[in-house]
Amino acid sequence: MKKLILGFCTLGLLVACSAKKADKEEKEEVKGESIPYNLNKPVQKYLLPRALDEISGLSFYKKNQLACVNDEEGTLFIYDFVKKEIVKKVDFGKSGDYEGVEVVGDEIFVMKSNGKIHSFKIEEPFERDLDCSHKDVKEYEGLSYDPKKNYLLLAAKQRSKDKDDVKMIYAYNLNNQSLFKYIGIPEAQVKTDKGGKEFRPSGIAIHPLTGDMYIIASQGKKLLVLAEDGHKKAIIDLDPSLYTQPEGICFTPQGELFISSEGNGKSGYILQFSPKSVK
Repeated sequence: MKKLILGFCTLGLLVACSAKKADKEEKEEVKGESIPYNLNKPVQKYLLPRALDEISGLSFYKKNQLACVNDEEGTLFIYDFVKKEIVKKVDFGKSGDYEGVEVVGDEIFVMKSNGKIHSFKIEEPFERDLDCSHKDVKEYEGLSYDPKKNYLLLAAKQRSKDKDDVKMIYAYNLNNQSLFKYIGIPEAQVKTDKGGKEFRPSGIAIHPLTGDMYIIASQGKKLLVLAEDGHKKAIIDLDPSLYTQPEGICFTPQGELFISSEGNGKSGYILQFSPKSVK
C-alpha cells in the first residue's frame, strides 16, 4: 500500500512539474504593461522565396498583401500571405543597402541605411527623393509612418560613439519637409533581467488602433513598446529560436501583427500574430 501511495505521489509531482514547465514556456518575459499579442505563439509562419532570404523591411500594402524589400536589391516585392507567393515585383533603383519600406496611401517610401529615402508610386509615374541623413547617425534600420502627425519615423540602429547610449527615433515632417530628433530612449530603459547584447533597433511600426510604437531589435532580441506620449509600456525578450534575425515589423489596419526575419543562410520568413484584444 505504501508503495502504491508513493507511486501516486510521484506521478502527481511529475504532472505538476510538467504543467509548471509548460506554463513557463508559454509565458512571455514582459516587463511593464501587457500587450495584446503573445510573441511566443505566432498564428502562422510564412517561408519566403529565395529573393527575400535577406528581407530587411516590411509594410502593409493592401488586403492580404505586404510590401517587402531586401537589403541588396532596388526592388520592391509584394507578398500575398494568402496565396503565399510574390505577386508583383517593381524595380525602383540600383543595388544598395535598403533597410526600410513604408506604404503611405499610394506612395511607397524605401530607405537606405544612410537615411536617403526614395519614394514612388506603382500605378502612376511619380518619384521623389528625401534626404534624412544626420551627422549623429551611422546607420538607420527601420521606417514607419505616424498618420496623426504626418511624420515618417526613422529608427537609428547606431549613432556616433558618444551618443549611442541613447537610442533615437527621428521624425521627418512630410508637411514642411524637415528632419528632427523625435524620441530618445536611454539604454537603461531597454535592459531586462536576461541582459544580452546591446539593444539596437532594426524595425519600427505604429499600431493602427492604439497609436503605440513598436520597436524591434535584431541585435539584443527585444521588442520595445512605447505609448503615444513616449512612455515605456513594455520591454519583451524575444525567443532567439523563433526570431533568427528580426528586421521588419508592420500591422494591418485591423491590428494583425507581422514580423519578418532574415534566415541567416536559410529561408527568410514572416511571423503573423493575431491580437488577443485591442483596447
